[in-house]
Amino acid sequence: MSEIVSLELLFDDVTEARIRDEWRMLQELGVSSMGAHTSASNRPHLSLLVRGGVAPVDAAGVNAGAGAGAGAGAGAVAAAESELGAVTVHPPLVSAQVRRAVGRLPLAVTLGAPLLFRHGDRAVFARSVLPTSGLIDLHAEVHALAGMLPSATDLPNTTPGHWTPHVTLARRLKLADLDRALSALELEPIEAQATELRLWDARIGTARQLA
Repeated sequence: MSEIVSLELLFDDVTEARIRDEWRMLQELGVSSMGAHTSASNRPHLSLLVRGGVAPVDAAGVNAGAGAGAGAGAGAVAAAESELGAVTVHPPLVSAQVRRAVGRLPLAVTLGAPLLFRHGDRAVFARSVLPTSGLIDLHAEVHALAGMLPSATDLPNTTPGHWTPHVTLARRLKLADLDRALSALELEPIEAQATELRLWDARIGTARQLA
């Protein structure tokens, strides 16, 4: 199982419904779509931080070698673990410091033009998100507050100065299907509100709201 955890922004109900409609249209077209993933945790989102190399959970659901990260004091981590069961996830990312960042929410964001991240004959197909000063400031604050654990590494394309904010519509779209996908979707700009912050833990397949 993937040893990745991430911090993600969720959207207002109207925006979530519009993105889900775009997922559905891609499914009806018979091409790759995020709508194919039916788990309740699969929601339209904007990733702020993606952290790899996180210690796997053991059979009891406990991080191997979990402890306080830089920038997160032992007291804050202990409080977060008590409140959120953080020992089963990643203490620095659910600390009181990180949860302070939700004071910036709700945050106005604009979902814009289509965006591709190519890999071979396929691509991640996404909507770009306008990097406003408010969004960039929130992203930088989350990274500054998130702390680290030994051996954990933030994926370079999610770090400040290297981040391309986006909302994924399909993870493995064939390039041969791109024209059909673009024709099926209007992809007009969406004026959205980022309303919630959650932590996604790929190691145990769960998401939890932080605010």
